[in-house]
Amino acid sequence: MIPIASTYSVMKLKMSSMASHSYTLLDVHRDIQKGYRMSCAMAVAERLGITDAQLAELLGVSIRTLQRIPDAKSPLSAQMSDRLFRLARIVAMAEYVLEGADSARIWMHEPQRGLGGEKPLDVITSEAGYREVEDLLGRIEYGVYS
Repeated sequence: MIPIASTYSVMKLKMSSMASHSYTLLDVHRDIQKGYRMSCAMAVAERLGITDAQLAELLGVSIRTLQRIPDAKSPLSAQMSDRLFRLARIVAMAEYVLEGADSARIWMHEPQRGLGGEKPLDVITSEAGYREVEDLLGRIEYGVYS
């Protein structure tokens, strides 16, 4: 399982609390409720090589809603932050399993046999799709034919 800290490194969050104690899912929940910064979303989008329109779709909002966020330090809604955490977690897991950011980025954009020919980025727009991609990465990690 991917440590929460790996997910945050993908998002490029600077959390002083991570250094002082063990960061838990309850801490993640609190951060999601407060809202991650738009700069975190931009960092994940850059890491994946996706457009603003693709990021908006992954966050479950229109491109206009995404563009109305005033600046990089502005917080996202709890719903958008939750989806951003899910996206960053999949990116961190893919980078770990596929042994690199470039491999993960390519894998996320290509149709995968284990997803019925769908691209992981297209599938993770729902919780069910997210879990399917997570499961596929787990099978890849353990060498199960996918």
